[in-house]
Amino acid sequence: MKLLIFAGSTRLNSFNRKLAHIAAALARASGAEVSHIELADFDIPMYNADLEAKGTPADVMRLKQLMYEHPAWIICSPEYNGSYTALLKNTIDWASSPVKSDPDWLDGFKSFSGKVVGVLSASPGALGGLRSQSHLVPLLLNAQCWVAPRAFALVRAGEAFDAAGRLLDDSHRDNVQAVIDQVLFAARRLAE
Repeated sequence: MKLLIFAGSTRLNSFNRKLAHIAAALARASGAEVSHIELADFDIPMYNADLEAKGTPADVMRLKQLMYEHPAWIICSPEYNGSYTALLKNTIDWASSPVKSDPDWLDGFKSFSGKVVGVLSASPGALGGLRSQSHLVPLLLNAQCWVAPRAFALVRAGEAFDAAGRLLDDSHRDNVQAVIDQVLFAARRLAE
């Protein structure tokens, strides 16, 4: 099963980027074919319909294709001001926008429809990013994704990782693994 993993942050020491690395390693160990991407590697401007009218940026097309090719995703969503990041929203806005000049991409939800998505988050606070998840899930449902009911919010993330970026608590790893397992199970069932 092809699994796409990314975090909604580009910050160098982002807890959610660390969590995405852990999820990628666990998913590979579970037999998934993992594509772990960094959104910083894509040159995607702030969404603007006037800019889009001049042509969809090449990196947006590259991202749309990657999303389309992976039936399962894990998104690690930071929480800024009680919601997901502008980076994550901008990425979803561009990736879900129809490309009027390309008949293969006229359906804006082509990259999203039917994808099984697991949501993880990490935050230094006591809720672990739950509020970002509560805002992100309806957005994904609107984009026609299947969102796994199992999610995980890593609380007190500043104390949760060792110097090498590994989770210190086995129960945290188990919770990440449970989300991965559910996503892979559901994606396999939907593919039958």
